[in-house]
Amino acid sequence: MKSDLLNHSLPRYITGLAVCLIVSACGGGSASSPATIPVVTTPDVANPPGPGYFDTATFIKTISAAEVTAALPKEVTTVVKPLYAVDTYKITYTTTDASGRSVLASGLAAIPRKSSSLPSPVLSYQHATIKTNAEAPSNHATADEPAVLFASMGYLVSAADYVGYGTTRGLPHPYLLATPTALSVADFMTANTRWRQMKSIPENGQVFLTGYSEGAYASMATLRHLTLNKTGVLPVSTYIGAGPYDVVLTLNAMLDAVRKENPIIGALISPGFLKKLGANDRANVRNLILSSVLGSKSDISFDPTFLDNFLNDDDAAIALQSNVNDWTPQSAISFFHGRDDTTVPYGNTDSAFQAMNRRGAATLTDRMDCPVKPAEHIPCVPAFLINDITRLGTLAKGL
Repeated sequence: MKSDLLNHSLPRYITGLAVCLIVSACGGGSASSPATIPVVTTPDVANPPGPGYFDTATFIKTISAAEVTAALPKEVTTVVKPLYAVDTYKITYTTTDASGRSVLASGLAAIPRKSSSLPSPVLSYQHATIKTNAEAPSNHATADEPAVLFASMGYLVSAADYVGYGTTRGLPHPYLLATPTALSVADFMTANTRWRQMKSIPENGQVFLTGYSEGAYASMATLRHLTLNKTGVLPVSTYIGAGPYDVVLTLNAMLDAVRKENPIIGALISPGFLKKLGANDRANVRNLILSSVLGSKSDISFDPTFLDNFLNDDDAAIALQSNVNDWTPQSAISFFHGRDDTTVPYGNTDSAFQAMNRRGAATLTDRMDCPVKPAEHIPCVPAFLINDITRLGTLAKGL
């Protein structure tokens, strides 16, 4: 009887919770140059096997600064002025998945066409939640791709697809799982550094991290990994917007919102209630949530571990495997968030900001509230982009 109740009652109401549980950001149309015949480069020096191994670089195409400008939202073009054409490459590299297995993953490298040999800063851009493989950076080398925009401003840009996209499509995407997310980004940064060295592309030693929504989460997870494990160069600054850093807080806040709208259904999908049911019943609820969010057009498999932990009422597991809000940074972090955000509650930024300050990192952290009214998740994206480029531009050298 309990199983029938879940299977027949929940589908009518599950979408409300589903939209809350899976964090997404915006996408748009594309504008690109004509296709170019790929050129493949293989490594031969300074590239030991293992995590961060650079495998291949396939040239995709060149995108002009005018194309990037034309693809920008009008409110962004008043402040942001692309300077360079951008050469794009699909990079394949070695990293590990959530099970610790070695996989050949992929991502996008975007290189500005500069007339001088002045060394450039490096920027690692982490993308927001996407539902199709076609939207992964290495499959989306278009004028409206954020990685391309940053490169047109003068940065050497790395944008990992993440495991589950690109060459690893079909493997579970480790959604809101901190360690495998961080490894996929950090290893891609390493592979890109090796490739640029092989190509004699000069860089000035400055590194920046940035991302919005899931991209902010991935950036925070990566920064924590680099800091705690003392691997790689710490960034000059990390600028992140509206990320679910405190996953326990995020899921509980979203469930509270559902309870207010549908108290009975909220009680049914309460972790405390579901924990008393069997694993199959919880799996049914989890699968309904994921399928409601991803829809029939999604071709990506999301690892449900974070959701299984939540439905099993296991906050300790979420805190261990997912949360990235409470640790001690050793480099600057700037937070951006809208106080009206109902997709990723503002409490995430407040939680991380306060936790880091309590740990003595007040001089390294600052935050800015989204000025848009209402300051919701998607409407705040243009403001984030403007502030992101402006803030990092004051720190970056060689643009």
